[in-house]
Amino acid sequence: MNNLKFRYLSLFAIVGFAAALLYGLSLALAATSPTLGAAGSYSVLAGSTVTNTGPTTVTGDLGVSPGSAVTGFPPGIVGPPGTIHAADSNAAAAQLANNAAFLALSAAPNVACTQDFGAVTKDLVGLTLVPGVYCANAFTLSGTLTLDDTAAPNGVWIFRSASTLITSAGVGARVQFLNGIGSPCNVWWKVVSSATIGVGTAFIGNILASTSIALQTNASLNGRALAQTGAVTLDTNIISTLLCQAATTTTTTLPGETTTTSTGQGTTTTSTSLPPGATTTTTLPPGATIPAVGNWGMVILALAFLGAIAWMVRARRSLL
Repeated sequence: MNNLKFRYLSLFAIVGFAAALLYGLSLALAATSPTLGAAGSYSVLAGSTVTNTGPTTVTGDLGVSPGSAVTGFPPGIVGPPGTIHAADSNAAAAQLANNAAFLALSAAPNVACTQDFGAVTKDLVGLTLVPGVYCANAFTLSGTLTLDDTAAPNGVWIFRSASTLITSAGVGARVQFLNGIGSPCNVWWKVVSSATIGVGTAFIGNILASTSIALQTNASLNGRALAQTGAVTLDTNIISTLLCQAATTTTTTLPGETTTTSTGQGTTTTSTSLPPGATTTTTLPPGATIPAVGNWGMVILALAFLGAIAWMVRARRSLL
């Protein structure tokens, strides 16, 4: 009887440890925002041309490269603090950074899809989604999409469309944060073809499209419209861009300790011998983050392991 009890307790401990391991790994592999670099100050970036109709307002930079045509400003207004960059070195650097961010949205640690809707056109209407990587052949939105990060503060959402992103016109389509909690800096839309944000849509996130982006009449965007090769077309829009601030961390070290700096795009480790109580301060580029979720995953894993050992020791003692 005692041996049977020990086996059951051991089984429960192993199952609990495995569950905690999977949970810890899922946290450690959470979606991560790419670094926007030189594109971080841009609200609108096109490859060929930017055209506008009506009194559009753009808070950040507006640029085009390698094309040079920008029309409709005025009546459109750029900034402050944004300015217009047409085929200059600033816009060219932004396009290089835009392409790098586009690729990073499918690179480690963002390779795996949290949920893959398959080779279909997925309407996101009515869904409440936690941070993660969501994939489909194409995305549409005919109503409200809610993003919920209450269980994972500062979580990141990545939506990867293998073709297009289209929101329905004139139906009040919108993306919103649950209880208004969340940052547009952490919402990403990777569109392999083109994106169309329909009439009257209230949209959130950074749209990175391989070809073109169109914001139809009275659509608003809290984020960025960054197109690589084609045009960005605007019509009486409000584009508000939050400058994603650099993350700064300060670590107190002891003599001879190793300090590690993580940027989200790789890890650089340096060994330094510092005086007692000295501090090191690390500033990351805009858009880079130091994810804490991996540390929490390790804490949960360690606690589960200790719990499993405690259970087995206690069960073993009951046999004596």
